[in-house]
Amino acid sequence: MIKIDRFNVLIVDDEHLIRQSVRRKIEGISDSFRITDECSDGEQALKLLKEKDIHIVFTDIRMPVMDGLRLAAEIHARYPDIVTVILSGYADFSYAQTAVREGVFDYLLKPVTAENVKDVLERIEVTLQKKYELPGDPSLSKRSAKESVDYAVHYMRERYMDDIDLGALAEKMGFTSAYLTKLFNKFLGEAPLKYLTSIRINEAKKILLATDEPIARVGEMVGYPDQFYFSRTFRKYTGYNPSTYRKIESSGSELKGI
Repeated sequence: MIKIDRFNVLIVDDEHLIRQSVRRKIEGISDSFRITDECSDGEQALKLLKEKDIHIVFTDIRMPVMDGLRLAAEIHARYPDIVTVILSGYADFSYAQTAVREGVFDYLLKPVTAENVKDVLERIEVTLQKKYELPGDPSLSKRSAKESVDYAVHYMRERYMDDIDLGALAEKMGFTSAYLTKLFNKFLGEAPLKYLTSIRINEAKKILLATDEPIARVGEMVGYPDQFYFSRTFRKYTGYNPSTYRKIESSGSELKGI
């Protein structure tokens, strides 16, 4: 079985202090990730990608010469195995969401926190190890169940804002809903609906803190067109309703139970 012990990371941002901040957070999380290079625009990044063995790219959106969205598109076209993460400010939030739908792995809102970096790196490591293990693992039957869960997870992360019918998803994969639930419980320790809800609530938190969108609109953006149901679900998972969460977190007060 092929296993990569360390993944090479490229950080692209025209602000030196931001590059250093992201570098420190990545290096402080795990030895599995090594910052091999930094640069200040997309054109420089593409030159480095020709010369270096890079697995992951963290890129800002707004940069001179070639911006992050153009860079992400070029990476997706030329180097589809490279994972790209967008660094997004408030003004670029909608662009970052669009980029995720077009092949970017995820986005991190500035100021980037160690917790958010840790979350995205853990998911990236699972994704990349899966890619590199497949050529060396002769047992298709042992892979198929885990691959099915990975597919379902990817589907949820790409379409969490839509009305996802988990029964239809299971049927599309050739399973019953009960069997899909069994697989999720085995590999992720929770049911598909709970996993999907966690994705939606985490995305809602990002939007609440990054924008001034009304609560009803935030709910719509993460797959809850019914504002009251969204608020109840958000409170169930965080202990706070959305407006209270936004107010307390924005003020820098401590939130308990989140």
